[in-house]
Amino acid sequence: MEDKKSLYPLKFEPILKDVLWGGKKLRDLLHKKGASERCGESWEISDVPGASSVVANGFLAGNTLGELLEIYMDDLVGDAVFERFGERFPLLIKFIDANDKLSVQVHPDDQMAMREHNSWGKTEMWYV
Repeated sequence: MEDKKSLYPLKFEPILKDVLWGGKKLRDLLHKKGASERCGESWEISDVPGASSVVANGFLAGNTLGELLEIYMDDLVGDAVFERFGERFPLLIKFIDANDKLSVQVHPDDQMAMREHNSWGKTEMWYV
C-alpha cells in the first residue's frame, strides 16, 4: 500500500451471500449487481476473517478494510475502539432480504466467542 495519504469518503464492494431464505429484493431494489435469486445478505462493510470488504473507489481501490486499518487505524476507529476490540473493524453492516422463514440463530456472548472462535460475540441492531 502507498504511504499514508488523507482519507476520503470510501465506497466498498458489497459481499453478497446466497442463503435458503434469500430473495431478489437486494438485486431489484438496491441494484446489487451479481445478486442471485437467493441473495439474502449484502455485506456493505465487513472485516470478518475471510470476508474483508474491498475499497471500490479512489487511490485505495483494491485494498481490504483490514489493510486500511493497518495504516488508518486512528482515523477509522480511534484509540478507545482499538484498545477494546483490537486490530479488526468491530462492525458488520449489511442489508438482509428475508424472503422466507429464517433459520434459528444462536450467537455466543463475547467470552464464548473468544474462547471458541477467537472473535467477539454478536450484538445485533435491526432497522425494519
